[in-house]
Amino acid sequence: MTAANTLPPEAGELAAQHHLGALQGAFAPKPVGKALVALHLFATVNLLAMFVIPGLLYYWWLRRLPSFSRKQAAKRLYLFEHGLIVHPQFGDGVIALRWESLRLYQNITQTFINGVPGPTTYIYSAVGPGRTSATITDFYDSPQTWGPWMQHAVVRAQGQPALEAVLEGRTVNFGSFTLSREGLSTHANGRLSWSHVQECRVNAGRVHVMRAGASSPWAGDAVSNVANLHLFLTLAAHLAPE
Repeated sequence: MTAANTLPPEAGELAAQHHLGALQGAFAPKPVGKALVALHLFATVNLLAMFVIPGLLYYWWLRRLPSFSRKQAAKRLYLFEHGLIVHPQFGDGVIALRWESLRLYQNITQTFINGVPGPTTYIYSAVGPGRTSATITDFYDSPQTWGPWMQHAVVRAQGQPALEAVLEGRTVNFGSFTLSREGLSTHANGRLSWSHVQECRVNAGRVHVMRAGASSPWAGDAVSNVANLHLFLTLAAHLAPE
């Protein structure tokens, strides 16, 4: 994480334009270890010596990594009091989004090799009003920090308005699930009244809605299909009787 006073003029102007408030943290691209850099360079030199076109393609692929591109290394993810600014991993430009209007989807996947836990990938899709959206991945360092922070920021910004909307008789849509004053609904299962909702929980990458007195889930879907996951779980826990 970089210091708060290192916000460049471009990001500062964009933050002021969107009224994002105080900077809370900045994240740089994940560094590549020296041993891996040396391995990539060795592979590039050998490929160029034996096969020019594959070697050039491999070098072009390396340019996506911050250790081999100043442009990539200069990219940042900025988290503010009221929103975020991010340079997409691929391509140019910069995107600004506010927490109060954001739909955030997360997809965290751990790979297993012969039963042994392998690397974990982090992909967050941040969708704003209109066509404004950004994909934020573990290209940026410390996703275990900035991922939950973004989810919590959405809860802070949208929690009270969403709860008031439900209590006033309106519905709040979270993608796979819809919440209302009467209960929790899905397209496939219909509606389950709050008096029959035992809990909503996450297990093995899926959201499960448990019906009171039942041992198997009443409904479920992949976490990646649920918008604003933490907000959904917070509201469901507040509205369910237990």
